[in-house]
Amino acid sequence: MQQNIRSVLVVDDDEDVRDSVAFVLRDEGYQVETAGNGKEALERLDRMPAPGLMLLDLMMPVMSGWATLDALRDRRDAPPVLVVSAGVPPSPAGAMGYLRKPVDVDMLLRKVEAAFTGAPAV
Repeated sequence: MQQNIRSVLVVDDDEDVRDSVAFVLRDEGYQVETAGNGKEALERLDRMPAPGLMLLDLMMPVMSGWATLDALRDRRDAPPVLVVSAGVPPSPAGAMGYLRKPVDVDMLLRKVEAAFTGAPAV
């Protein structure tokens, strides 16, 4: 499927985190979809154009972020992934970067914008 440039898929099992991040991104003009775990995220990718970016938690029930990253390696239409999780190693394999929870909103917005523009997230 074709990639949707200004859209973000937020994948997190914590509904409050998911809704807060989605709200902030929508307020900045991004189109946002959400999923509560990796399995749901992959199902959404099968039904919709690939988003321009996926924000992915690692520690989730049903299908973890680690398993989701593994599954994305086999997909031609896999979006770039920014891991947003507590206790993240510096470079999760298959991810373009990471943010630690609790999320600094300004840094989140800089990293998301950098993912779309290719500019460094300072």
